[in-house]
Amino acid sequence: MSEENWSLRLARETDVPALAELIPLSVRALQAPYYLTAQMDGALGSVFGVDRQLIRDGTYFVVEHDKELIGCGGWSKRKTLFGSDHQTGRDDAELNPARDAARIRAFFIHPNWARHGLGSSDS
Repeated sequence: MSEENWSLRLARETDVPALAELIPLSVRALQAPYYLTAQMDGALGSVFGVDRQLIRDGTYFVVEHDKELIGCGGWSKRKTLFGSDHQTGRDDAELNPARDAARIRAFFIHPNWARHGLGSSDS
């Protein structure tokens, strides 16, 4: 895999279908050694899934390689700790930056790109 062709950009609404494919692929492959299938199934859609609020806020990023989406993740300025569009009980009120830290949110990597440094500070 040629790593010099990575690109990082803000996620767009048009990325939602690709994100909806990447997230379960990442969860099922990379978390399988640690969680039961039923646990992963339960988390997909409610805890793990596309969160359009992050995209609208301009705090969600995608990594592409040769125009293929291979990773995603971002941060949130909202009180909601985690979850997808389908999570109930969300609190989308904004945090107070004077006292509340932003929240790292929703990082997923294509299994073929795991452990290639996409999420490192050196990338």
